[in-house]
Amino acid sequence: MKALFLSLLTLIACSSAFATVNANSSWEEINATPYLNPKAPTVYMGRSIDYMMVCRNGDRLQTTKPVDITETRTYGDRQEIVVVGREILSTPIHYSLVQENCFSQGGQNSRTVCKKQRITGSYPMTVQVPVYQLLTPKRTYQQYRFTKSYTIPNCAGEPTPQ
Repeated sequence: MKALFLSLLTLIACSSAFATVNANSSWEEINATPYLNPKAPTVYMGRSIDYMMVCRNGDRLQTTKPVDITETRTYGDRQEIVVVGREILSTPIHYSLVQENCFSQGGQNSRTVCKKQRITGSYPMTVQVPVYQLLTPKRTYQQYRFTKSYTIPNCAGEPTPQ
């Protein structure tokens, strides 16, 4: 009973403490507020990178700081992920790639048919980011608070695109 009361008291305290942070608050305020968790979409640069971790460099998006480059190494029956370096990742804003799609043609003589398909697209420069409030210290439960617009900034030293 005491634990339930303390949990309820913590929830009420957190709710009132963060009531002033809302969709009109700056991203600096939101990111500095403990127990608020923005869930931004991702940009693919060989792996998924959070939109809030990239900047615009001309016609490319790049990470704002170097990220870990890892390898998975196997030692007998155990695997370990090892950091082998750090680098800035980047990708074109307007991308085009060829992907092979395979499917099975059923029937008595079933066979797999593969066709190459060109995929093109562009990463939007402004996205809508839902922000959640973490309700437990272990980040297990969260509650939707609001959605805020986020625009990818230019990298340091880059002019603003027209």
